[in-house]
Order: sequence, then structure tokens, then C-alpha cells
Amino acid sequence: PAPAPAAVATKAKAPALPRRPVAELRLLYQRARRDVARAKAATAIKAAQQVMTALIYGGIYDLDDSQRSVQDRFGLLSLCVIGSTNLAVASTIRAFPKEKSIVLRERSPRSGRPMYGALPYLFSKVAAELPLAAGLSCLFGAVLYPLAKLKKSAKAFKTFLGITALNSVASSGLGLLVGAVAPSTDAALAMFPPLIVLMIIFNGSNISDESTPKPIKFLPKLSLVRWGFEGLAVNEFKGLEFKPNKYGPSLLTGEDALGRLSFEDSTIKKTVVAQAAVLSACYLQTYRVLKNARPKYAAMKPPKTAS
Repeated sequence: PAPAPAAVATKAKAPALPRRPVAELRLLYQRARRDVARAKAATAIKAAQQVMTALIYGGIYDLDDSQRSVQDRFGLLSLCVIGSTNLAVASTIRAFPKEKSIVLRERSPRSGRPMYGALPYLFSKVAAELPLAAGLSCLFGAVLYPLAKLKKSAKAFKTFLGITALNSVASSGLGLLVGAVAPSTDAALAMFPPLIVLMIIFNGSNISDESTPKPIKFLPKLSLVRWGFEGLAVNEFKGLEFKPNKYGPSLLTGEDALGRLSFEDSTIKKTVVAQAAVLSACYLQTYRVLKNARPKYAAMKPPKTAS
């Protein structure tokens, strides 16, 4: 007798399980916190680096109310912001591309959907790492501020710590974006130098907004170095008074000094809002990149039967 035709097994498609973003966020946050806690050696090195840098700056700069201290104050504040931005961006782009490859693998489609969403992952990572970044920045400021004899005011000191911490967090956000866009760590590190150079060029003291070429008028508004430096300068100089020179013109008040950089009408709130806007834009674009970078696989088709 002729063999019976083989039965074709049909498998019903399993219904997609409901998304649980809160549970995903909690589990991812716990994992991110463990990763931060395990990196004790790296954290200790970063803390030592911040303290040593603050001691070096504090040993070099000895500020007073003379005319020479006007330029010294601007120079010190610029170094603080450049160093903070450089360290935060560099440390993030060195580590994030490797972590991104793991995340993409974990988010590869399984049973029709990824293991977890891009938004819970990004929120958990930021929430776990933000306190450390802000704490290291505050450690630097707490050591430097009294050594360099910056403005003697408790309010100015707290504002100094807040601005430097925000600048460090915003720079880490920029590092996340660069690491998300770059295909590898080497590519991210190659993008880092021109990015930093552009932010330093448009920091508010090297070239004025009026002298910036029209096609790149928007770049100063995107420079975290510029907004951090401007915020620290406004916080430091407003309300200060300086002794006049015996010969030649003098800057008698902090407002006069700010006027030389066109910062006389600026406010701390303006610089904080600008940094927060850049930070939010970096987080948003990072989320979009992570969401769209999920691996996609070709659909399997049944083999064609010979006619």
C-alpha cells in the first residue's frame, strides 16, 4: 500500500506577553547598581584623580582682590569646566560602546519581542551612575574652592558645586550619545578630540558670538564648556570688587570683568537651563539610537517542495 502522507504539524503562535516596564526598570536598576558597586578600584582612581587635580589647581592659584586675579579667576574657572567635561565624556565613551553591544544582544528579538525596553535600560543606567558622577564632581569642588580662595560666600560655594556637578552629568550624557552613535570604542574615541576642541573654541572667551561665522552660529549654544564656564563666571564675579591699578585702566567690579566677555547680562538660571536642555537632548537621542539599533533577523520561510 502507498505510504500515508506525512502530517504537517502546525503550531499556534504564542500570544505576546504583556510588557512590564516597572519590573524591567527595577531589575535593570539593581543590575546597574551592582556594576557600579563592583567597580571599586575604578571609583577610587577617579576620586584620587579629582583630589590630585584640585590640589594642583589650588597650589597654583592664589586669588585675591588685585587686578591680576581677574584673569586668574577666568583661567581657573575655564580649566575646571574643561577638565570636568573632558573626564566625563572620555570615561563614558570608553566603556559604553562595549556595554551597548551586550545590550543589543540582550534586546535581540526573542519570541517576537526584546528581553527589555530601551527606555527602562537608559533610565536605570542614568539613575545608577548619576550620583557617582555628581559626587566626584562635588569632591573636586570641595577641595579646590577653599584652596584657591574663590569667592567667600556659602551660597556661591553651593552654586559652584551645583554647576560643576550639572556640567559633569551633562558631559556624561553627551558621552552616552557619542558611544551610542559610534559603532565601536575606537570610533567613539576618534570622535572625541574634535568634539572637545569645538566646545573649547566656543567657550565664550576665545571667540565672541558676534564673530562666529553665520553657518555655525548654533555651535556656541551647544557647547557644554561654554555654558559651564559662563555659569561659574557669573557666580564668581557678581558682587566682587577689585583694587585699582596704579597705572592704566582697571576693572573695579566683577560686573566690569564679566562685561569684557559679554556676560554682564547673563544669569545662573540661564546657564543651568541651557545645560539641562543639552542634557535632555542627549538622553533623547541616545534613547532613539538604542531603540532603533535593535538587531533584526530575516524571516524564515518554508522550503520549496519539488514539483
